[in-house]
Amino acid sequence: MQQYPFQIKDHGDKVIEMIVGDVIGPEHKVAEALRILLKKFDFVILSLKETATLHPSFSATMAELSEAGRLLVVAHEDDQIQVDLHQAKRFTELQTAQHRVNGERNIAKILDKVSSLPLAQSSANKLLNMLRNPAVTFEDIEEVTSKDPKLVMRMLKIANSAHFMRRMPYENLKSVVTFLGLDGIREIILQETFEGLATAFANQREKLAHMRRCAHLATYIGKLTGADLNLLSKINSAGLLHDIGSLALCFYDSPEYARATMKVRNDKMSVCDAELEVFGIDHQEIGQLLAQKLAMPDYLGPAMARHHDQTVSADNQLLISVMVANGYLNQHIENLPFTSYEKYLPALAEEHKKKSAAGAVTGKNLQNLAKISKIVAEKDKGGEIFKVPELYEVLKSELDQFMLAGTEALGM
Repeated sequence: MQQYPFQIKDHGDKVIEMIVGDVIGPEHKVAEALRILLKKFDFVILSLKETATLHPSFSATMAELSEAGRLLVVAHEDDQIQVDLHQAKRFTELQTAQHRVNGERNIAKILDKVSSLPLAQSSANKLLNMLRNPAVTFEDIEEVTSKDPKLVMRMLKIANSAHFMRRMPYENLKSVVTFLGLDGIREIILQETFEGLATAFANQREKLAHMRRCAHLATYIGKLTGADLNLLSKINSAGLLHDIGSLALCFYDSPEYARATMKVRNDKMSVCDAELEVFGIDHQEIGQLLAQKLAMPDYLGPAMARHHDQTVSADNQLLISVMVANGYLNQHIENLPFTSYEKYLPALAEEHKKKSAAGAVTGKNLQNLAKISKIVAEKDKGGEIFKVPELYEVLKSELDQFMLAGTEALGM
């Protein structure tokens, strides 16, 4: 009877595990066996015993085997992996790998379900796809919008909102492009995309209110640093859309998402840990995938994928503005476990200092932008606007103003 240098364990539901204790090179029988198993099963888990290693010579073979993204590797020690895993994912425990299989299946189902929404087939989404091409022209955009006059009306309404800070109203898209450029059109379409999401997920009022509040506070933080209109628009879009992964998870399975929420509120788990336990994925990962699916610009990816990641670089002002706004809301308004964000405040303070020295931030324009001139002027005068707890007072005052201005910020 032929002896194989591995064990096979069928976990059911088209998931199989291969257990190996050898050093694995390209000629090892594991390679051919994996090729066969990957054709028969949805997911294959390659479990390495303590004596097993993926040898550097196995790198090209690993690239081939991992191409479909259905190979998972379990290795307790880092030095057991001496190759680039490419599309394969590595775990230190079998249970975690099995949980990830559930997550991979959830990802596929969520992306498929979101693809069926009217938003994914809309003119706005077509425009976002077009704007990914740097050679796109206004004439290209006009060809799409000419067939959707309601979209044009909504875009003009957004362009004439207080966010874009223009005294004279825009009368047509040509004038919008003249003053804001194609980047401005993109930001308008991103806000239109958020409104499309708000329609599709209208029952998630609290989450939508959180996203609007986060956008407002993140943009406000950008104003305090002296960011220009182009960056402010990007920060606003990032704040609005940072939690689309949460919307999608709840849309996909609201009872399970409610279970994750209970773990956050009752067990004080972080939201990402709770989602991983329930779904095998978290809202950051699915948010990044949705950003790609919906053709959103690359600069939004980090805001969706890393707004709970404490290892992000402090030089990404767009991302840290969203992180600070999101963390502040979680901590002080929503009473939820929050991702530490105060370590990013010195970077914002430094940006504020640079822009102030260059004349981009003055007491007068701070007063105009903040609409709480007394508080801001006092904190700015002492150089304490980005210190704790002074910043909390400024943010709370601005949030109160925002919530008084309309029902959307209240989740109504």
